[in-house]
Amino acid sequence: MADTEKNNNTGQRVYFHILGTEPWTKEVSSPEEAKSIIDAIANFVNFQVDNHVFPDHCSSAGLEMWDEDSEEWVEWEDEEGLNFEEHFAEIEGE
Repeated sequence: MADTEKNNNTGQRVYFHILGTEPWTKEVSSPEEAKSIIDAIANFVNFQVDNHVFPDHCSSAGLEMWDEDSEEWVEWEDEEGLNFEEHFAEIEGE
């Protein structure tokens, strides 16, 4: 993401990006909080598309963590190296 400044103590943030726009970000305290926010956004976007409120579009969402070495936001990984989607798929048994 374009923002290269760490703004919170946890070093984690959710992003939602629609192609052609600046990404929206929100600081979070945990991956579980991030999942709750991302699920809510996905449900709302799907509702809008399904009801012809908003046209179908290309978007992405995920969790980033602050990398102290590179001083940049990078995609979040758990201790086992699983990304956000893989982490929750394993927990939920998918």
